[in-house]
Amino acid sequence: MVDGANGFVASHVISALVARGDTVTALARADGEVVRRKVADALTTLHLNPALVEKVQVSSFSLAEPGLGISAADVFAEPCTYWHSAALITFFPRREAELHAVNVVGSANAVAAFTGHAKPGSRYVHVSTAYQHGITEGRAFEQWPDYGHPSEFRNDYEHSKRVAEVELSQTGLAQRGDVLVARLGVMVGHSGTGRALTDLGMYDFLRVIALFARRTPGERVRFVCHPRAALHLTPVDGTVDRLLALADGPFDRPVRHLVPPTAVPVTDLFAAISAHLPVELVAVTAAEVEAEPFSRFEAIVNMRCKFTSPYLRHEYGFESHADAEPPPVTPRILDLLISWYTREGLPE
Repeated sequence: MVDGANGFVASHVISALVARGDTVTALARADGEVVRRKVADALTTLHLNPALVEKVQVSSFSLAEPGLGISAADVFAEPCTYWHSAALITFFPRREAELHAVNVVGSANAVAAFTGHAKPGSRYVHVSTAYQHGITEGRAFEQWPDYGHPSEFRNDYEHSKRVAEVELSQTGLAQRGDVLVARLGVMVGHSGTGRALTDLGMYDFLRVIALFARRTPGERVRFVCHPRAALHLTPVDGTVDRLLALADGPFDRPVRHLVPPTAVPVTDLFAAISAHLPVELVAVTAAEVEAEPFSRFEAIVNMRCKFTSPYLRHEYGFESHADAEPPPVTPRILDLLISWYTREGLPE
């Protein structure tokens, strides 16, 4: 059982599950044909037979309803693993109420439906983000979190994911050890081809940079970055492999970070983008910008990137272990990711 089935992560999880022979019910608000197209594309990305999409059962659902708007007797007829992946992902301001409704209340509704109707032997996987750690200094550990004030996060999305985890930790489901929280890194495309079926995260930043680089080629754009800033870019193929392995194993450690053992320095990311677009991206300190203020062009680009660029201003450390770590993004993989998106993923 996988909710949020038309999402980036969920569609790839469904693809891997159905390819290994599992019976999969995909839950989504979107029309069934939309879900099937998403899953077929994900199967193609993972080098699997897209015709396998015909084996996926698609049902509509709603996180806004306590019973998820589903027929519990049908959906939970057999013991299952329930993958809660549905979420609202936005870094824009003034979306706090909507984020809370989907990511907190919706998650609670999913837990309630599972707890009330799932057969004995069923398991619950809650897909979260490693960045629920917020801007708190120090290493993020694989443990249940405490509540944090909204000011301790870069955006309301991170805060909503933290609250959802805290509330999940207080449920009987967590107390019985029937839940796995999978905190993901910055999701990117396939490590072998660079193919990506998402415009979120790194790709949102890349899309803005491409827009300005193509309009005004040859410009330099500086961004204020932490001196050791690096992003835990996480290819979807390696992430799905780890997700399935963890979901099949013991839940003796309920909170896991699915992040590579090494992150990609922001300077390397900037160099890769600059190699494929007519722009020079430069990481600088706040003191350097104070000494040499942004040009008008730089100020405009920074303003357009203001919801993603905060991730460049922090150093991140996540506890992780080999059984949950996807393979790292090497320079070759990074070049594949950037080159594919600039060639195939950007709007004309």
